[in-house]
Amino acid sequence: MRPATAVAQPLRGQDSLALHGFAALLPGTSDPVARWLAACRCVAGRWSVRLELRGGGPRVSDDLDLPPDEQQRLLALWERRDQVCHFERLGLAPTGDSTAIRRAYLDTCRHLHPDRYYGKRIGAFAAILAELFDRARASAEFLGDPRRRARYLTQLKAAGEGSDEVDAEAR
Repeated sequence: MRPATAVAQPLRGQDSLALHGFAALLPGTSDPVARWLAACRCVAGRWSVRLELRGGGPRVSDDLDLPPDEQQRLLALWERRDQVCHFERLGLAPTGDSTAIRRAYLDTCRHLHPDRYYGKRIGAFAAILAELFDRARASAEFLGDPRRRARYLTQLKAAGEGSDEVDAEAR
């Protein structure tokens, strides 16, 4: 199994690691289940695989079924994945409009959903798409709650990143 193409389904439940023991967290183990669990992370009670590409990560290639400009766009998004806010992840300016957030999420889904490329040769971009889609879904889920969105908009505004034109609905 190549590390760049491994995509996992989330493991549910707080006790998922307990099923395999804490030896799974020890580095250098030869047990494949232990290595798999060591590559996982828990966010809000859901387990997912952390994507770490070895060898400098994927590069733009003509051998794939993805156009080169699409490959460059995905690489740019993936390189900035930890530096963008929830709104930027959805391609949206900070807003309190839940309809705009939903519309932006659906548009993001059209571009990032891994099933869009089903049956195509996309190499390491399969794992990148899965991670970007998972992050966009988590952002939409977070921003979908009006209380959390209002608190987040307040934090963004305090940090100087938010828009001055925040809808009254978000407050």
